[in-house]
Amino acid sequence: MRRRDFALLLPAVALAQPSSDPILKAMQEEMTRSRPLSVVGGQPIYFMECALDDAQAFRASASLGALFSASPSSFRVPRVAIRIGDKKFDNTNYIFSELFMGTRFDPDQFPLDNNSAAMRQIFWLAIDRAYKTAIEAIGRKKAALRNITQAEEVPDFSDAPAVKMVEPIPAWSVDEGEWKNRITRLSKVFTSFPDIYTSSVDFESSRDIYYYANSEGTELRYTELISYVRARANGQAADGMRLRNHAFFFLNGKSQLSTEAAMEAELRRTAEELTALLKAPVGETYSGPVLFEAEAAAQLFSDLIGSQAAVTRKPVAEPGRPINLPTGDLDGRLNSRILPSSFTVVDDPTQSTYKGRTLMGHYPVDLEGAKPQPIVLVEKGSFKNYLSTRIPTRDSKSTNGHARLPGSFGGYVAYSSNLFVKSEETIPAADMKKKLLEIVQQRNKPYGLLVRKLDYPSTASFEELRGALSGASSRPAPLPLLVYRVYPDGREELVRGLRFRSLNVRALKDITLAGNDEAHFDYLANGAPFAVVGGGNYVFGCTTVAPSILFDDLELERPQVELPKLPVVPPPPLTA
Repeated sequence: MRRRDFALLLPAVALAQPSSDPILKAMQEEMTRSRPLSVVGGQPIYFMECALDDAQAFRASASLGALFSASPSSFRVPRVAIRIGDKKFDNTNYIFSELFMGTRFDPDQFPLDNNSAAMRQIFWLAIDRAYKTAIEAIGRKKAALRNITQAEEVPDFSDAPAVKMVEPIPAWSVDEGEWKNRITRLSKVFTSFPDIYTSSVDFESSRDIYYYANSEGTELRYTELISYVRARANGQAADGMRLRNHAFFFLNGKSQLSTEAAMEAELRRTAEELTALLKAPVGETYSGPVLFEAEAAAQLFSDLIGSQAAVTRKPVAEPGRPINLPTGDLDGRLNSRILPSSFTVVDDPTQSTYKGRTLMGHYPVDLEGAKPQPIVLVEKGSFKNYLSTRIPTRDSKSTNGHARLPGSFGGYVAYSSNLFVKSEETIPAADMKKKLLEIVQQRNKPYGLLVRKLDYPSTASFEELRGALSGASSRPAPLPLLVYRVYPDGREELVRGLRFRSLNVRALKDITLAGNDEAHFDYLANGAPFAVVGGGNYVFGCTTVAPSILFDDLELERPQVELPKLPVVPPPPLTA
């Protein structure tokens, strides 16, 4: 490639002093070296950032007592972004902000050793491509706006103080042999359940070192450590209905499920639940009171509020070619009541532990280098604030440090961290079922429904999720896994095949009671619908703490779908 000089006319701010870290040093040297060059086309660059994820991981998978795969991996993924113009108007927030029409020479990968020449070469090529992309994007954006009248002009970028935080890199090691043996032993649990067709137990331990530097002087290096065991099981009922169950164990901090014996007991319970589900009757369409136990309630709040509490800015589109981007249920609902007046919801990424347990959603700074802030999302039932990044919106003018996911159109995506759902009016958790039955009797219904577990994060196939999303008139809720009929005498009966109808943020106002219990629900999010496992390459930890809740009225239905036939030949014996 013939090198073409171009300028980065940056504002008069001092870049960070040369770092002793070789990766940060390479970032700073290339940004500094680009400053005195002349600008091609007269477009000043007012902001530039370089980021890098340096990840090491070990993954292993076993099924039915056999090890299927085990592999360590190391990779580094660089990202470079450039903004030209000024904070009021630049090349981002446009449908083609990231469209590069030329030949790409910078690779997606990065050298695994700290070779200065190789690292600087990649950052130089990435900066070159980012600048050329920005030049083209801002010209096309200006042309598009000549034929579009915007309802409200919002700046394209907001201020944030410079942060310098270079933490020591913690040691990381995995006893690969021990974990291969452990998950092989754990996977053997499912051999005692012949009705389960497929099952797996996966282990992953990873260390991700995040490097970041920008032209405002921010310089970051911090590490995230995540280790977990995930078990999945699938089966097929006699009528062909496919069913599943899963269990997750996060092994960070003071996990209560970190011992092999505890995990084995939980996997056995998971298999027993699925076996019972395969033999359970199909549920009927229902309208009435529904009780969510604390774990299911935490899963529900994670999806309805945690994944939708960030407003999405609609990018500038081409004239006559509007784009239909999905919007969340909370878009445009600022200062609207979404919960009963007794409820408060706070997102607090600054909190690292809660009642002796590690919180998965804690982080020291977000992906843009902004310090996170605790945010009151819901106060006395009214929605008060959005989670935000440095991209301003009509309702959020500045960042509150929640950029957790690389996004589109030149920006980042905000997402929840540690979500705390609390109610000032609670009753003992043991009495929640009694209250459910009282409503059942008052309405002369044969039974009420109790939800014990949702499919969140979802382990459904992409085909099933596409069907659920395409067939819904609005954004659907997570699929229920464990639903029970509760009869007036207190008897519970497991049913299968039910789906929520119109369970969204608007339905939260129908919560009548909250228990005095709490579930501490940890999960990995990735920005995909229902945080579907495998739905994104970039994952991050989240935690939701919530009580059990009772809805006055919800609707569940039995979808009319075609069911696959059973296997022609019965399965082979799993045990001798």
